[in-house]
Amino acid sequence: MIGFAAPLVGLGFGQSGVIDDRGTVGTQKLQASPASIMRAYLIENDIGDITDPSDKGDWPLYISHLPDSRSVKTNAGAIYDTTGTSDLRSMTGQGYMHPGIQIRIRSRDYETGYTKIEDIANALDKVSFSTITIGSLEYRIQNVSRSSPIVSLGVESGTTRRFHFTVNFLLTIREIS
Repeated sequence: MIGFAAPLVGLGFGQSGVIDDRGTVGTQKLQASPASIMRAYLIENDIGDITDPSDKGDWPLYISHLPDSRSVKTNAGAIYDTTGTSDLRSMTGQGYMHPGIQIRIRSRDYETGYTKIEDIANALDKVSFSTITIGSLEYRIQNVSRSSPIVSLGVESGTTRRFHFTVNFLLTIREIS
């Protein structure tokens, strides 16, 4: 019969097409920012020796700012929420937003900073269907896609002469509890 298509129910597909989250239930709206979620993920999984600033570790990771004072380590990082992208709508009419994040690393020397951000980026390239709990909420990080190469922002002028690097990512992330 021409034009006949068998339903795809039961084969990992929804009634109208591919299920975006492969069975994850939850809401589209996140109660924590993507940068907060990814910061918690990096710290909990000990990626790149990144630590919470209050832990006084060698590589503190801040959210949305990279402070500069005598009490802040030279080697440090920041994670920012950035522009995401939309998949518009699925066949069911639901739209999907993929939030963006940027990671910025500051270091005393070029090689150390580049190696640090490369290690972090390579680890995030491998993230697939991981979970992270923040407070009483659980989030599923389905995918982390690098959306830029590692970029050297150069060296600071003045007496500090620290090197800065950035890399950007797009996320597929869901709140599941």
